[in-house]
Amino acid sequence: MSSAIDVSTLWKTFLVGDGRVDALRGVSFRLQKGEAAAIVGESGSGKSTLLHILGALDSPSSGSVHIGGFDPFSGTDREVSCFRNSHVGFVFQHNNLLQEFTALENVMMPALILGKKDFDVRTRAQKLIDRVSMSHRAHHFPGQLSGGEQQRIAIARALINDPLLLLADEPSGNLDSVNAAKIHALLLEMNKDFGTTLVVVTHNLSFASTLPRVIEFRDGIIVRDSRSSMNEAEWSV
Repeated sequence: MSSAIDVSTLWKTFLVGDGRVDALRGVSFRLQKGEAAAIVGESGSGKSTLLHILGALDSPSSGSVHIGGFDPFSGTDREVSCFRNSHVGFVFQHNNLLQEFTALENVMMPALILGKKDFDVRTRAQKLIDRVSMSHRAHHFPGQLSGGEQQRIAIARALINDPLLLLADEPSGNLDSVNAAKIHALLLEMNKDFGTTLVVVTHNLSFASTLPRVIEFRDGIIVRDSRSSMNEAEWSV
């Protein structure tokens, strides 16, 4: 099975005043195509920094990152942006839906930006909206949707370009426990049905323990990497 993510000796350093902060310190790991993993750890441990680099939203200070065999940072800014839009889907805690567009239009947007044909994009977007059980809300605006419904639309939007990676950063952080559980189940379902590699940064240890792999960060390094579900009490966060 081919690697979807191959990270080797990854460092990320931020300059803060007269000093420096090493957010990531020589991190190395691989995820296979179709694998699902949770990234856990205390605030400031490097989780979100890693996710931003995997999504080509930020670049590493040193080390290497390969996504589907490609180095997303080897090209121009425009090429990096194109790679990100083509191969990475994002689901954030704050879903970032565009308020002036309907749910269907929000799902279509990343594909239209790539210049894909409107008819093809609309057809796939409608299928994805059906797939996340939101067909009855396709023509509603984000302000007319509940928080859980908005996250369902955000998941559909993240899948519109058939990405290599689906990255989720605290996807249920703003939801009550019932809707959070539904979003967690939906993410795992999409991973299984579409075969898209899933990486989730989460503080929800109950959710993390349901994923087949859990990677724990502390102070910018990996302190535990388990390929089997563990009792959440075993995690130090």
